[in-house]
Amino acid sequence: MSKSRNLNIIYSILILVAFTFAVRSSNNAFMTTIPLFVERYFHFNGTDVGLIAGFSSLVMFLTTFFINSRLCARSRRRLFIFANVLITVSLLLIMYSTAFSVWLYVLFVSFSAGIIMPNIITSAGDYPDRKVRERMMGIYTLALSASLIVGPTLEGLVLDYFPLKYGFLLFALISVIAVVLSPFMKFPEAKSEESKDVKVFANPGFKVAIFSILTYNVPFSMIVFFSGIFAEQAFKMPYSVIMLIFSALFAVSFISRLALSYFVPSNLWKYIKFSMLMTAIGVSVVFFSRDALLYVIGIMILGVPHGLTYPLSISSIGRSFDINKRNKANSYFFAIIMLINIVVPTAAGVLIDYIGFRNVMIFIVPIIIILFVLARKEVKLIRLDKLSMREAHL
Repeated sequence: MSKSRNLNIIYSILILVAFTFAVRSSNNAFMTTIPLFVERYFHFNGTDVGLIAGFSSLVMFLTTFFINSRLCARSRRRLFIFANVLITVSLLLIMYSTAFSVWLYVLFVSFSAGIIMPNIITSAGDYPDRKVRERMMGIYTLALSASLIVGPTLEGLVLDYFPLKYGFLLFALISVIAVVLSPFMKFPEAKSEESKDVKVFANPGFKVAIFSILTYNVPFSMIVFFSGIFAEQAFKMPYSVIMLIFSALFAVSFISRLALSYFVPSNLWKYIKFSMLMTAIGVSVVFFSRDALLYVIGIMILGVPHGLTYPLSISSIGRSFDINKRNKANSYFFAIIMLINIVVPTAAGVLIDYIGFRNVMIFIVPIIIILFVLARKEVKLIRLDKLSMREAHL
């Protein structure tokens, strides 16, 4: 590999890591802070919080699949740069929003995220050399996980000294980094490699991936949008401590994902079972928590499946489809994740108003058991442990 090529790759890595940190840390912190913000300043109830969360996910879903996917590279590049500017301005304006205008700013932020996030993934994978491409994707994944820790941690420190709404000022300042770096991101033309006759939903490996991601994304959607409000109301936790708890959750997730990348599983099903079990245990601990310490322990336990579930699901898909068919399978997979993020917060918000956060969480345990049984049934039709490890992408 030539010296100039090495320098070019190093340059690309620095841009990718810095941009991912800036975008994902501010975007994730926004998701965990907006429920607290609208509850604190506009007195939104659980139903209202669920609706605004579902609205945000719906906008991201529509933007990703009906706008970004249909644009050429030049148009996507221009919209990408504009989206980074828009999200920065919107985060500033949220500080001065009303109960009505906050919906408009959430729309702007969600639209921008729907443009930005898929293009980061595309840029990270734009390398013809397989080793370089997978290395870049690995670096992107680690930067993504680490950024989930940085955002809430910084916000927690800021909220020790300033009111909650100033957290959005912090996000806006971080987003300025993304605005500066956005013109330097690579924008390859997307190439369609998928087969028209791919039967994605009939594939057992795809079903296992869906059942696996459902077992965690359902409770995690509730944790992101409602656990902060619950901790503040039930345990009188200050906002700064709530943000640090989110940081701890993502730190455990990062360690779990790092361990998984080192100890590459030969048998996916064993790891998927373990992840489902940890989800059920974590949810149960949160339900039985009557003090802040037990609640924090439950949240920390849930950090383990947060780190494991997504890469295990992607690996199940990777081992079940040929490379020219994975694009279609992954597209459906991401679409289902988006739909989960639309349906769950909306429905959970209504239920929480009637029976409370704890009771809604415990109802998730029977759902996990049902999904485990369904996944086990599909595993009997395949042998995820026997599929080639060359097809695994953790």
